[in-house]
Amino acid sequence: MEELLVPGKVEDGSEFPLQKALEVLKKCAGCEFSNGVGLISYLSRTPYYVEEAAGSIGSTPLPPQLIHIARLPDTRRRESCSLVPGPSSENTTPLPENVFKSYRYEDAKKESGWVLPSDENYHKRSAGIAHTRSLTFLKPLLGGPFFNLEAVWEEHTKFEFGERGVAKTMATMVDQPYVNHIPTITYRGVGQERLTAFYTHHFVFSNPPDTALSLVSRTVGIDRVIDEFIFTLTHTKEVPWLLPGIPPTGRPLAIPFTSVVAMRGDRLCHEHISWDHATALKQLGLLPEYVPFPYEIEGEAKPEGKRYEVKLPVVGMEGSRKLVDESCEESNALMGGRWRVVDDV
Repeated sequence: MEELLVPGKVEDGSEFPLQKALEVLKKCAGCEFSNGVGLISYLSRTPYYVEEAAGSIGSTPLPPQLIHIARLPDTRRRESCSLVPGPSSENTTPLPENVFKSYRYEDAKKESGWVLPSDENYHKRSAGIAHTRSLTFLKPLLGGPFFNLEAVWEEHTKFEFGERGVAKTMATMVDQPYVNHIPTITYRGVGQERLTAFYTHHFVFSNPPDTALSLVSRTVGIDRVIDEFIFTLTHTKEVPWLLPGIPPTGRPLAIPFTSVVAMRGDRLCHEHISWDHATALKQLGLLPEYVPFPYEIEGEAKPEGKRYEVKLPVVGMEGSRKLVDESCEESNALMGGRWRVVDDV
């Protein structure tokens, strides 16, 4: 999918250069026009001359798919999508399917370039969601390009955990990738060089020999793969990305994980990896059952020389078992009175 930025100024009487832009795109290697093109408007509103130009391309096939980024267009066209900052509209009347879609981003600043990384009002979170929604809208109308994202992710994990090849693993990623291990924040930085060093010294060769990923569920979107899985290993060596600073205990671990893997084309862009860190520490025997509770408890009088302790609401391997089989473990066992009074020694 090629992209060409087109200036929109016509106040001086010049022609809106959409036709010229299309001619330039036709000369780009690998740019196919059999299914037309999509038009994205980064304007506070879509001017009349953009609409007119889009409707009078002549021999160039141009399906009327248009994305407005800023506010609702003056005229709702067939197969158009609006990405609008500000609160949700009070008008909740449903629109016919496949006619018009509108998404609002309440945290993005109105009348700003919130989707553009170079803009001072760039809102990264909203822009990321808008990007995915735009791809979901445009790709089916343009006939792709579509990639087998599941196969790309499977290849990446094969090189990462199976073959344990850093170079092959990195070859599945874009030029500026990053990995975010959310519970431990054990990777910092963006780019091939930093991530290669991290994989080499702290990840690929640091996982114990019996490390395995057991897939529980997978959701594949237009630009990402989301997995639920059980991460199992025997803690026979230090695993710096997962349990930094903890010497090997020899204990088996089964940890519920979630990975959100974003793609750009057919390469990994970033990985957001989350897991239940408390259960990992509990399974290693490093979490006490009770811990001091340094606050008052409403309706309770603490005797002199005493203190409160609470039982930590953390489960062990039963959490992983219940992720696979929802009926195998009792629910709500951690709820109820779980504090006690002990000597303050």
